Formats: sequence, structure tokens, C-alpha cells
Amino acid sequence: MNHRRFLTILAAFVLLEATGCTFSPAPDDSSTPARTSAAPLVQEGPIRLYASQNSDGVYHHITVENEKTGSSRQYDWQTVSSPGYEPLVYQTDLNGDGGVEVVVITTRGYGTGTYITEPHIVDWNSTKELEVQDPLDYTREQVSFSVLHREGKQIVQARVPGQTPVSLPVNTVHSAELPQFGSVIRYYVDDKGLLNAEVAAQMSSGEAVAAAILQYSWQSGVLRVEDITLEPIAS
Repeated sequence: MNHRRFLTILAAFVLLEATGCTFSPAPDDSSTPARTSAAPLVQEGPIRLYASQNSDGVYHHITVENEKTGSSRQYDWQTVSSPGYEPLVYQTDLNGDGGVEVVVITTRGYGTGTYITEPHIVDWNSTKELEVQDPLDYTREQVSFSVLHREGKQIVQARVPGQTPVSLPVNTVHSAELPQFGSVIRYYVDDKGLLNAEVAAQMSSGEAVAAAILQYSWQSGVLRVEDITLEPIAS
């Protein structure tokens, strides 16, 4: 799904109830406990994902298996088990070493106006996870909002340093409320094989009025945000 289509869907994004899932980082050891699920949760090319536990609507302990090489490893990841929220799997070279990393996007939780995914980047040579800069912290640092008064109207404007301010479709006639980030974070790999994240700016009602689109690159041993753009979401 490209980001423009996602922004359209996000404008009317209402789901059932939050799962309250938590996340634990992958362990450093290379032990591979036996997987218990008979069928893979998802398969993309030679990469298959299995879960060793399903409780309270959440899959725990995800095994990543390379069908081509026969190698596998279990990670302490979690993802919701609801149909339609299966993990996404990509294969791309994100650190520029000429090899292919496995990118697994899991869903941590969803609910009314809420959708949180998490990226897991596995260097297949070492089976260790690569570090990814937090998009929410970065977005909150870079994007600011203000209320302007023009011709008797209140307009909410979003600013990113070095970029043209963006006017948002927010009705602030009776309120000076500003959008907030944190309830919708979606990761994906684009057509160029680069990791991206979208962080929605929402009103207290859950309505999304803008999305910060972040693109990552490999910098000093970490996947860091290289570029950020802000797009309004039509109501």
C-alpha cells in the first residue's frame, strides 16, 4: 500500500479496540527453540514466520526461518493474531553491505483511532537485529503546530524546519486544540527498498489531520531518519 492510499484510509480510520500489547527487544543469544505452530503465520519468498505461542489475541516468540538455507532463529517479538494484521515481510539491503536484510513489520496494537506497528530488521548473516531510530521522538522534535488568526478564522499550521508551513484541515473556531502524535505509526518498505514510517497527527477525537512521512538511511551503525515531510489529510 503506498502512502497516499494509506493517508486516505487513515482519514476514516476506526477499528475495534486496543489490544494493549507490549514489546520486548530481541535477545542477543542465538538459541533457536523449536517452533510450535504447524503452519507459518506468513511467507514471503523463502522467508517464513512461525509463532510458538498465541494468547490473549497476541502471537509471542516469532521464529524467522529461511526455507532456502534451512537456517532459523526465534525472536522475542509480539504481534496481534487478528486476521488482516499479519506481519509484513520484506527483503532488502538497508545497511549497504551488499547483503539482504529481512524486514519484519509486526502490529503491536490497534483500536479506535489507533494503529501501531514495529519494525524488526534482521541481518541474516549474524541473525541480529539492527537498531532503528524512534520515529515518534524524531517527529515530535521536528514538527510544531500553531494557531493563526486570518480574516476572522483560526487556522492550524504545521511547521518542519526548513520547509514551507502546511495548513491543516482543522476546525478550530471554538477551540485552540492542537494535533498530537503517537496513536498511529506505520512502517513500510518503499519501491526503492528503503524503510519508511508514517506518524499521524490527530485531534483528541481521533481524527487524523496530517501525517509525517519519514525516510530512513544507514548512518553510523543505526537506521536513522534522513528526511521528513508533512502531508495534510483531507477530512
